[in-house]
Amino acid sequence: MCCISHRNLYGRVRAGGCTDFADAGDRHETTDMTLTPLLADQAMRHADADAVVDVSRTLSWAECADRAGRLASALAELDVSLGDRVGVCAHKGASGFLGMHAVVAIGAIAVPVDPAAPHERKRRIIESMGIDVMLCDGRTVGDLEPVPGLRTLRLDDESIDSLVVRPPRVVAPEAVAYIITSSGSTGEPKGIVHTHDSAMAYVRNSLELFPLDSTDRVSDIAPHHFDISTHSLWSCPAAGAAIVVMPEMFQQFPASHSQRLQDEGVTHWYSVPFVIQQMVLRGDLENRDLSALRWVQFGGEVIPASMLASFMAHAPNARLANVFGPAETNMCTFHVLDHAPDPDDVVPIGIPTPRTTIRLIDPEAAIPGAAAVVDDGEPGVAWVSGAGVMKEYWDAPERNARVFAEVDGSRWYRTGDVVSVRPSDGLLHFHGREDMQVKVRGHRIEIEGVEVELESIDGVDAVVVGIARATGGEDVLVAGVVTPPESFDEDAFLAAGRTRLPTWSMPTRIVKLTQPVFTGSGKLARRVLREHAVEQWLAESTQAMEETT
Repeated sequence: MCCISHRNLYGRVRAGGCTDFADAGDRHETTDMTLTPLLADQAMRHADADAVVDVSRTLSWAECADRAGRLASALAELDVSLGDRVGVCAHKGASGFLGMHAVVAIGAIAVPVDPAAPHERKRRIIESMGIDVMLCDGRTVGDLEPVPGLRTLRLDDESIDSLVVRPPRVVAPEAVAYIITSSGSTGEPKGIVHTHDSAMAYVRNSLELFPLDSTDRVSDIAPHHFDISTHSLWSCPAAGAAIVVMPEMFQQFPASHSQRLQDEGVTHWYSVPFVIQQMVLRGDLENRDLSALRWVQFGGEVIPASMLASFMAHAPNARLANVFGPAETNMCTFHVLDHAPDPDDVVPIGIPTPRTTIRLIDPEAAIPGAAAVVDDGEPGVAWVSGAGVMKEYWDAPERNARVFAEVDGSRWYRTGDVVSVRPSDGLLHFHGREDMQVKVRGHRIEIEGVEVELESIDGVDAVVVGIARATGGEDVLVAGVVTPPESFDEDAFLAAGRTRLPTWSMPTRIVKLTQPVFTGSGKLARRVLREHAVEQWLAESTQAMEETT
């Protein structure tokens, strides 16, 4: 069994055809660096330089450190202490960024909460994470105040201006820094726990592979409850690069988005593939000057090679990199495109990042031992070991026991991603998930969790959810209502679903499955019915298009 080494050559690798990937460097080293002093350090190095470029205001690093330090004092007055979970629920902008840094600077644990999530989901996160203080903005405070026992602190509260600046707290690298929540298969929030050390491992990797400095301007598109946001939250302050905020409204209008990229001279852009697709289709790129772009990182879902080629034609100086890794591992592989891909190409996920080891293991194996490594070209489940791997799932000992293993002196995490290595070039290729998890517009969605929520709606007995490719090239969720009653009201069903699910995980296409299918044991054959739902919706869509033409 051989290995491929990461050599910091931006995608140029030594091919050897193997399924045990290791970084040649000291991939498991730890440091005493933490997230707490990032703003204060940049305030000393580049006090007056642009730090956060919001739509209505631009803050310097000195101003960011000052405001975050005062917010930390406000949290201390609320008796927030080391290890407490503090929620941050704010729309895209400087305030949410400063709130996240204030929480970690005081030694507490930041839990970003989607401001667009239904009230019920916010309440579940607050309860499951034990949050009793929430930082919020003017648009979210009203939705949070009815939660029993929760204390809210407005990020724009003017009384905070009179507080003293609290210096960053010294914490251990192994202390927990933040928790990202995703929907579990039961519908309950699943907390992904990252330490300062695992966060700083991501920072080191990202800055080594895609260097930043104080002259760079980085597009900040991802909401803070989405793991891509770690790039702007932590890597940019570590390098002193300016963060150009892209609020939600710019994401809804691709032409406005591309205009802001041009006007602000953005040099680095980290995006989900769906946004790149929308930029190509509706971003008016032929009228934009994107020559300042040097790096475009994308990840989270598959993107057609033709879309990448089209985008690269409008960004002549940019190198594109496919970065891969679930939120549990941060970024764990990468592949740089040195030229536009052919339309029929399948873009690989590449090779491991520094400080990362990956083994492709027989799906039936419970641990990632060397004997269970699959042969070249065969798909296997990716197990990851390295400094960037999360500490654990929050308050989930049984789940942790299933996905973690100690083997060969290392701690391994079972990602559930099915991956193979292509013998011809030694690059990793992604095939899908071994469980019921999918990616839509970059958001990780547990299909079973969505089904649980939809089946709780009065008037339906069973609901299955599948994923389909729409005519525009984007993936969409299709809900199949099994044997609906005659009184079934699709509009009422969708309205009820939106009160239970975030917008990005709510199916937008509904079909009625009047013929249930059962397994040999009498259970509902959900996998088959999911396929039927997608097939039926595609057939209905095709028929509707033919009728209109």
